Amino acid sequence: MPNQIPLDPVLPKAFDATPNESRSKAQLDAWWDHPFGITLPDGRIEVRCLNGGAWDRSTHFGIAESYEAACALGEAKQAEWVRLRARPTLSLDAGQVMVVRMPQRPDEEPQQLATFRSTEEASAFISANYHEAPPP
Repeated sequence: MPNQIPLDPVLPKAFDATPNESRSKAQLDAWWDHPFGITLPDGRIEVRCLNGGAWDRSTHFGIAESYEAACALGEAKQAEWVRLRARPTLSLDAGQVMVVRMPQRPDEEPQQLATFRSTEEASAFISANYHEAPPP
């Protein structure tokens, strides 16, 4: 069975109306990248996760018919999001092309992976070194 997710957790006040950059470290530690489920009136489970997919609320992963399906959905969608979020990107600064990995949490900074003179060199570097996402 996939990792179990909290079902109907007590969320902080204004949880889905707070910019991620305004959240406390304690709130980020408790909720960031941790899927959870909300039981709907018809018994299905809405799966959500605070992970940066939206700037001010948790991300909607989908609706599951059972708790087991909700756990599987949360695990699969979060893994997909982490891979996407960790992919290196190009950033231009003062005539240089940097390969960076964007912050993985609102309280982190971007990570500079390499610097090049052209986008072609930077793109070749990414192609040669990051077939998948770089390790966190």
